[in-house]
Amino acid sequence: MPAIGTPEVKRAMLLLLAGAYAGLMAVSCASVSGTRDTISAGHYHTCGVRADGSVDCWGANDYGQSRPPRGEFRTVSSGNLHTCGVRTSNSVDCWGDDEDGESSPPSGEFQMISAGVAYTCGVRPDGNIDCWGWDEHGQATPPEGEFRTVSAGSFHACGVRTDGSADCWGANEYGEARPPGGEFRMVSAGGRHTCGVRTDGSVECWGSDEFGQSWPPSGEFRTISAGGFHTCGVRTDGNVDCWGTGESGLLRPPSGEFRTISAGGFHTCGVRTNGNVNCWGINPFGEVRPPSGKFQ
Repeated sequence: MPAIGTPEVKRAMLLLLAGAYAGLMAVSCASVSGTRDTISAGHYHTCGVRADGSVDCWGANDYGQSRPPRGEFRTVSSGNLHTCGVRTSNSVDCWGDDEDGESSPPSGEFQMISAGVAYTCGVRPDGNIDCWGWDEHGQATPPEGEFRTVSAGSFHACGVRTDGSADCWGANEYGEARPPGGEFRMVSAGGRHTCGVRTDGSVECWGSDEFGQSWPPSGEFRTISAGGFHTCGVRTDGNVDCWGTGESGLLRPPSGEFRTISAGGFHTCGVRTNGNVNCWGINPFGEVRPPSGKFQ
């Protein structure tokens, strides 16, 4: 495997933070209300907000993406080679690679943020979206208007407007930035696909489907998270379902109830109802080996 910090790999990594959202129930994939992300799987690292508000990270750390600053956070989002979080003061702190300015957030307050590949987007208290970092595909140039949530994928981003409609921008080679009409509770942008939870709890996906990552099962979901080439969601009974590429056990989540989940590049992590974290998938840098202790 080539060094993940090389320029070629940095641009080629198709990761999704999937969980660039979270819900008010503490999440990492996207909870229905989508304002708190308390566990977030990046490409080769994972970060989470502990019960005391501190952030803990594990996995790859060649750019400092797994070395968070001290202090209390409400939410965290792991990107490709960087991580960002919203503090309890509502200001944003980022750490890790900053070659394209992805770790240099603007001042002011944010309700939520989502880190993608070398760029970051966040929702301001007035509903407007600010993005910073790499913008080759227009992924850091959001449309005007008020949004409830935002999710930064690899090279595209999507959000839910205040009227419930989904809007996307950035790369659209596979239709990943062309959402269907109708109302959504949340959306999650992945590597080359996007999935959303409708108001009735059903899931709809669009974009690339070469591994079945845009072919969701039927039934109701509380939250979903689109990863690189797979998608996972928490059903209303707390059980997890995953679809897409089954490499390295990505489609074999552990049994039991989860509060939230976050699908990364090639691994997934979730917070159980008791606050413990479970992860599965590839593990070259320890990204699926979480520390013990309780997480929000």
